[in-house]
Amino acid sequence: MLYKNFVYYSIIVSTLVLSSCKCKQPELTGINPTSTVPRQIVAVQGNNLGLTNVQWDAGLPTQSTADASFLSPRYFQVPQGATVGSHPVRITGDGGTSANTINVNVSTLSGTWPAPRIEEITYNFLSINTAENKLGAWLLIAVANIDAKAEVKINGTVQQSFLYSAIPSDYFPAHIGNTYGYPIYHYGQLLVGLSGPYIGSTIQIRVTNIDGLTAQTNFTLPSEESQADSDNDGLLDTWEINGFPAPGGTTINLQAMGCDPLHKDVLVEADWIAAAAPNNTIWDDIEAAFSNAPILNPDGSQGIAIHIDRGQGGAFTNGGTILANHTTMDFAPTGGAGYTSFFTYKSNSANFDPARLNIFHYCIFGRAMPAGNSGRGEIWGNDFQVTFVNFSNWGNDIDEIGTFIHELGHNLGLRHGGIDNTAADANETFKPNQESTMNYRYQFPGVSLDCNFTSDNVHTYSRGMRNTINEQNVNEPAGICDNIGIDFNGNGVLSSGVVVNTNIGGDTDNTDMHLNYNEWGNLKLNFRATGSRWNSN
Repeated sequence: MLYKNFVYYSIIVSTLVLSSCKCKQPELTGINPTSTVPRQIVAVQGNNLGLTNVQWDAGLPTQSTADASFLSPRYFQVPQGATVGSHPVRITGDGGTSANTINVNVSTLSGTWPAPRIEEITYNFLSINTAENKLGAWLLIAVANIDAKAEVKINGTVQQSFLYSAIPSDYFPAHIGNTYGYPIYHYGQLLVGLSGPYIGSTIQIRVTNIDGLTAQTNFTLPSEESQADSDNDGLLDTWEINGFPAPGGTTINLQAMGCDPLHKDVLVEADWIAAAAPNNTIWDDIEAAFSNAPILNPDGSQGIAIHIDRGQGGAFTNGGTILANHTTMDFAPTGGAGYTSFFTYKSNSANFDPARLNIFHYCIFGRAMPAGNSGRGEIWGNDFQVTFVNFSNWGNDIDEIGTFIHELGHNLGLRHGGIDNTAADANETFKPNQESTMNYRYQFPGVSLDCNFTSDNVHTYSRGMRNTINEQNVNEPAGICDNIGIDFNGNGVLSSGVVVNTNIGGDTDNTDMHLNYNEWGNLKLNFRATGSRWNSN
C-alpha cells in the first residue's frame, strides 16, 4: 500500500509533535499579516509550536483561545467579534508560554465577508480494499475565505474537519474590499477523513461558513490505488514515487527531477534555434511565478513546482538543444519558404525524447510565426512556442518570461479572456479587469496588481477578485477597484452609466460583459485527460 491508515498517521504525527515540543517553551517570532480584519486567517512563525494554543488578547480580561490549525497552530483565525484596534497574541502549551507577545491590528471589514469558494479537492489515499469495496482516505478541501470551523458535508452527512493549512493575504489593508467582486482575505485547506464504500464514486462536498454561506462541488474518487493522483497534477503518485514507465520500456525518474506526489508539478522541456536562445536569467522568475501561486497542496505547501529542462545538468540533460534554423515556424505542416513545422522538430528523437510524450510539455523558442504572432500554445495541450525574435522587445527578460507563461497558460486551459469556456472570452484579449499575463495588456510588461493599468512587473494569472464590467453601463468613477476612476470612453469626464463607444476588451463589439475569471483555481494540469486537445503528439 502507498499510504498508511489515517488514524495511525494521526497518532504518529501527534507522537512526533509531542516528543519534539513537550518540554520546550514555545517561541513566537512572527505573525503574518499583523494588519487584519475579523475572520481573517493568519500565519504564525516560531519554534516548538506543536500542540500549543494561540491566546488572543493575551493577558487581557477578553483573553480567548483562537481557532487554529490541526495539531500545531501554524495558522489561526482572527475571532469574528474582534474589535478594531491592537490585540496582543501569544502561544501557550505544555512547554509553557512564549516569552513575548505580538500585537495584531484589526481594522473594520469593508463590506461583508464573502461566501466561501471551493478552489480544489485533493487527497491522500490510505487504503483501498477492492474486494470489500471500501476506501479509507483523507480529503483536503482548498477554499477561498473559508472559516477554520466551517462545516463540511459529504453526500449530505456532516464530517469532522480540521484547518490544515492556509495562504494568508496582506493585500486588503491597503485596498477597499467592497470595491471588488470577490475580495480574497485568505485561502484555507480543510482536512476531512473519509471511509466507506466510495471507491470510484462521485461524492458531493459542501462547505458552510459560520455565517451560513456555502459552496458546493462534486469530486470523483479513483477506483484503484494505482490511479491515485493525490495532488491533481496529472502525474500519478506511483510515477512520482517509482518513476514513469514510458511505453518504450524506459523508466523516467521523476523524483530525481524534484517531483513529489503531494505537491503539484509541471514538467517542461525547452529547446531553441540559435537566434532565439532565451536569456539564462528568466528561469528563476518563471519558477517563482508558479511557486507563489495561490494554490494549496496535499502536503500543506503553497504553489506549483515547475521543472524546466533546458539542459542545466543533473536530471535535466535533454533540453537546451540547439535546433536547425528556420525563418518561420508554427504548428501547421507547411508554411512557405524557410518554414519549419514545430512537429518536424518534435518528431526528431534527437530533439525530444518520445519517452517523455505523456508527461512533458514541449516549448520551442523560435524566430517568428508566418502571421507574425509572438507565440502559440495549444489550449489544454502540451506544446507551445515563443516566437518574437523580430520584435523590438526581444531579449528583455520580462517579455520573455511573460510570453513563456502566457503560452504555457494556454496549455493549462487558459484563454486570453479567462478560462477555456466560450469563444467570446477568447476574443476578449484586452480586458480591463483581468489582471493576468494571459491578457494582451500585460503579456509583455507584467500585470497591474492594483487598480490602474500600470504594470507592476509581475507575471501571474488572475484570482478572480475584480468586479464584472458591462460595456453598456460602465461606472467610470468606480474604475476597476478601490474607487480609482478610469475614463473608459476617453472624453475627459468620469461618469456613471456610460455606454462605451469603442470596445475596451479588445474584440469587435462594445456590448461585452467582462468577467474576471479565477484562472489559478481552474488550471488543467493533466493534458492527457478526456476532453483535452492533446492529440498524442
